[in-house]
Amino acid sequence: MKRKTTSGSISSITRSIRRTPGKKPDATVAAPVVPAILPGRLHDVVNDTKSRAFCGPTAVAAITGEPVSRVRDAFRLVRYGANWTSRHRSPPVMGTYPHEVESVLRLFGYVGIWRTVEGLPTLAAYLEGREGLQRTHPCVVRVKRHVVAVSGWVFCDTLSKGQVVDADQAPGRRKRVKEVFVITRRVAPAAHIPTKTAAVRTARTTARRGTVADMTAMAR
Repeated sequence: MKRKTTSGSISSITRSIRRTPGKKPDATVAAPVVPAILPGRLHDVVNDTKSRAFCGPTAVAAITGEPVSRVRDAFRLVRYGANWTSRHRSPPVMGTYPHEVESVLRLFGYVGIWRTVEGLPTLAAYLEGREGLQRTHPCVVRVKRHVVAVSGWVFCDTLSKGQVVDADQAPGRRKRVKEVFVITRRVAPAAHIPTKTAAVRTARTTARRGTVADMTAMAR
């Protein structure tokens, strides 16, 4: 007699795995471990670039713990595609759109949903009145055309200079909240986010210098 199993159980999943006859499945290959969401936690932003980090990259860096350079590369990937690295200069990342923020967070393994906040409350009122996952989980909060990161009762923003502060001390608490992106679960991050390596930048710089030197010699 065959044992009945519920859909999605370990037994039913095991039966659905097919393998080559005579070849045993590799038991050493395990599914990637996806970290759990840590309520009430943000990261101090590490700006490893030579320029200012705007609000979108700052909020993503605060939630993910990724350095600003890698967050910007993720925004460039979402905005321009994988071939952005072939550009002469890296496109700047300043103003960002909600769908870009969502896509970049997904690249780093953070999945969520946008929620409209009724009544346009102030940031202070929103923090006091929120419920459910919005009260505990990391969120990107849109205040006017600006975004900030909130998780539990900690806050991070460009106005806090990328430092995590108590939500009660958050700057801009009188600004009106429009919508919130709530992180609901973690998934495996993207395998690769293209970047311009130092070797490529050095080679291009050397090539340009050589061209200038050749032109100077010809002028002489």
